[in-house]
Amino acid sequence: MALEVYWGSGSPYAWRVLLGLEVKKIEYESNRLSFTDEDLKSDEYLAISPRGKVPAIRDGSVTVHESIAILCYLEDLKPEPILFGNDPAERSKIWCSIMEIMNYIEPNILDYARTIFYEELSDKKQIAIRARQAIENELTILNTSLKNKKYLASNNLSAADIILYPVIPFLSRAAMKENTEEVSGDLRAIDDNYLSIGAWCKRIESIPGFEKTYPPHWK
Repeated sequence: MALEVYWGSGSPYAWRVLLGLEVKKIEYESNRLSFTDEDLKSDEYLAISPRGKVPAIRDGSVTVHESIAILCYLEDLKPEPILFGNDPAERSKIWCSIMEIMNYIEPNILDYARTIFYEELSDKKQIAIRARQAIENELTILNTSLKNKKYLASNNLSAADIILYPVIPFLSRAAMKENTEEVSGDLRAIDDNYLSIGAWCKRIESIPGFEKTYPPHWK
């Protein structure tokens, strides 16, 4: 029986897992859940993902939720191509990059993008602006880092790239929504304002199978 993956269209966390599956060339059964039809709150799904969030996987009797934990599971399930490093030095760089994404980028994404998507901008405009400014600072750091290398933490594609990439189009989509000009700043044109990040994104988008992972309702 193929590994089952549960995901929602537009979730950057679920997108990470779909990318990981394509990179690893692992066969899987796709289960797209609806955020509006209460699919995530069903008893069947809560038995797989107790917090009722995507992504999650089921592999026989094993269930795993949380995107990075799932990527680690996939690494053990099929070690090649290696995503978490060949040796201690490389692994430490990859995990350092992952932790920076989690600690400095993700929290601000919640304050910025979700404020827009949940239509709370009128009440939380200053929160969104501060979050956007923090994101811009982080993107500047990343852009400088990527000027002289192809990937975030290794000579090859790594888990760090897979974890960060979905955030970029997610941010761009939020920034391009109507009436967000005042709070969006450089995020309205990430490819133009952060050229090295734009080039890096194109490398990720050239991964075989990438199109299968792209959120269907964004097409």
